Amino acid sequence: MPTSKYTDVLRDVEGLFSSTAWTANNIPAFPSNYDVSATAQNNQEFVVIEVIPGRNFTNYGRPGVKGQVIIQIYTAAGQGTARANEIADILDNLMQTRELTRGTLIGTSSMSHLDLDQNDPYLFRTDYSVSFTKY
Repeated sequence: MPTSKYTDVLRDVEGLFSSTAWTANNIPAFPSNYDVSATAQNNQEFVVIEVIPGRNFTNYGRPGVKGQVIIQIYTAAGQGTARANEIADILDNLMQTRELTRGTLIGTSSMSHLDLDQNDPYLFRTDYSVSFTKY
């Protein structure tokens, strides 16, 4: 039974965070519905991976889906945005403008510095996002 395009995209993206290219940086990565409160309480930096499928489409008879991958970057508050920028650079090297194992095409990135985390004022949140296409 073939896997779904949604499952393929999720496996492609989450698989990047078990690769040596990511794990060598010692930054914990969690899926979007994982309870990271124990990590947050230790004021450690970490990322949360969120894959958001958008619209389905057909291109020359091939069905596909487009969407966004948002990586929530959490760093220590009160120290500026430099570390979040460094992590975004690591993410660019890992993800940007690539075709992943199961055929997910990753586009270019953008980043948005948000504010202190609502659940832990000792953490600062930055969102890193890239578009994806999967046929």
